[in-house]
Amino acid sequence: MLRRRFPAFRPTIARSAAPEAILQGRRRGFTIVELLVVISIIGILLSVVAVGIVQAGKTARQTKALSNLKQVATAWTQYANQNDDCVMLGYVDDDAQASLKIKTRDRSGDRVAPEFARTYPFRLLPFLDHDRSIMYDYLADYEQTSLIPNAEIAANPAFGYNANYLGGWWTTVGGAPRMRFRATGYYSSSGTLVPNQEMVARSLGQIQRPSDMIVFASSFAAQPGFSKNPDELARGAAWIVPHRLGMTAIWSSSDGANMELMTTASAASSNDAPWTAHLGQLFASTVRTEQPRTATGAFLTQGGAGMDVFVSECVPLRRIKNTVPTVRADLATSSLGLRDLMDQTRWMNNASYSSDTINFSHPEDVAAGNPTAQAAPAAAR
Repeated sequence: MLRRRFPAFRPTIARSAAPEAILQGRRRGFTIVELLVVISIIGILLSVVAVGIVQAGKTARQTKALSNLKQVATAWTQYANQNDDCVMLGYVDDDAQASLKIKTRDRSGDRVAPEFARTYPFRLLPFLDHDRSIMYDYLADYEQTSLIPNAEIAANPAFGYNANYLGGWWTTVGGAPRMRFRATGYYSSSGTLVPNQEMVARSLGQIQRPSDMIVFASSFAAQPGFSKNPDELARGAAWIVPHRLGMTAIWSSSDGANMELMTTASAASSNDAPWTAHLGQLFASTVRTEQPRTATGAFLTQGGAGMDVFVSECVPLRRIKNTVPTVRADLATSSLGLRDLMDQTRWMNNASYSSDTINFSHPEDVAAGNPTAQAAPAAAR
């Protein structure tokens, strides 16, 4: 039987592209533009991650600072509870310590030299079980907190005490201890003096608004000028003052323009000498300044970007973020902006009775005609 022969089936391959062109297409890599786009995207992602890590670290350190503040304020409350409700004195010079029979001792039981016991740290450390890390862990200069010199312990804790309006600022005048701002009265409005009113709370019961009254806050010793950025490496200070101390403008929340208007007056007057002498150890000189005002007498406060410092003093410190860690008399903690801290009700009794709590002020001692001496509170004996 004859077999019919068919041609073998052979599939045809399209020859639309030459083999060489196909191989060249397969070997094609990224272009310069594509590489730059990819690198840019990776860079943006890394930047976002880095910023997140930095912010998370700042938040963690801020949270730790608030936790330390609460422990310090709790110790301050325990001090008052063990001293007939009398709060810890704010500042006591050497002669006043002798007159008030104040003897401060360290962990080993040895007496602390009076020059180191003027401020609060050595007096409060026993109520913190002498744990220095709570107030000095920000210092990186010492391998152990036990190596920190006494002078730095006294002058540079991380938190400043509201020393002028809690416990009182005690110096020696005419051989007798005297407390600053005793019963000076206050101005309820411009030119309207309410006389013979106590400005200093010397017991827990005398604090009128515990939820407002700042006890401790982050602080540093500042020179006149404009301070803008937070400074995590700044040395702390043992006390802190509001933006107005008596009748004197100390600092103001600002964007920096105030400094161009600021006028510098003469050095501290003789009437202020008992209260400004303590600054000699922290500042080269004490300069009195007059804060610029508007036509109505209001302070020029322009913004929260930074701080104008008018007088060498210990002022609020934005150590980590653009806010100041604080703790109040009710032991509540919060981080406040500089504009918030210009509300005088956060610093002293009676400010809430004023028609203008930001510009609230009270007379200096000489203007109020106070006696030259005041009996010591029971806790100071």
